Amino acid sequence: MKIALLYFSGTGVTAKYASDIASGFLKTKHSVDLLRIKRKSSFDLTDYDLFGVGAPAYSYRAPRIVTRILKKLDFKGKPFFVFSTSGGVPGNTLWNLYMAVYHKAGLFLGTIEGYGTSNIKSWMPKIGDTKQKLSGLTNHDCEMALQFHKVILDRLDNWQKNPEKAEMKSIIPEANLLYYIWAGFFTWRFMMAFYVGIKFLDKERCNSCKLCATRICPSGAITLKRNDMPRFNEFRCVGCSGCVNLCPKDAIWTFRSKNHQQYDLYKEYILKN
Repeated sequence: MKIALLYFSGTGVTAKYASDIASGFLKTKHSVDLLRIKRKSSFDLTDYDLFGVGAPAYSYRAPRIVTRILKKLDFKGKPFFVFSTSGGVPGNTLWNLYMAVYHKAGLFLGTIEGYGTSNIKSWMPKIGDTKQKLSGLTNHDCEMALQFHKVILDRLDNWQKNPEKAEMKSIIPEANLLYYIWAGFFTWRFMMAFYVGIKFLDKERCNSCKLCATRICPSGAITLKRNDMPRFNEFRCVGCSGCVNLCPKDAIWTFRSKNHQQYDLYKEYILKN
């Protein structure tokens, strides 16, 4: 079976979680492609048999850049599941992902969510603070992600044996009205970008590696000048915190993030993906 895991990730947390989910399927000899969602993403999903769709929680909902792209994709009526990561309260994230996909997909197979430290750099410990340690996704959640394939494959097998028992209503994520109202007022792109702040470049640290523009930024908010140094378009920024956290030289900063430690525990999932 050929599986596609589509995910959105700024600092690598959701990318790491998607990788763990993929590892479980790979152990059972299935083929898995990890597809990172970026601005203007377009995927040909024709040859896939199963889909997983994931994103981090942005103030209790899935990032709008993700749901808008997902609604444009054709999932060919194939089975799917959704997953999310958050600092502790996913809110309506799973419901947002489900609603963005279900109208073009088929059987819904369930959800899984992982929890860890928030990756907003301005909330990280100050540089030099050795008392506070950065922690990522919990070991329990990573192990659950590695075993999640069993749940999905069992549900798919049971459905194939008895297709008259269609989608199980009990596993469909539900929306919380309070989170829905909150998201309607406080989760637009410019509000999410506010948490990161206006970005500046330390030209003495920057080594023109181009990673911020070519690998890190998922929203097309960073372009390169003639000398390969980044230029920031704040009107496109979705506040993913990727550039201020994953710059190898810590050359990108904001007034909110300056002098705080980078959240780069899962940098390889973005820089080397």
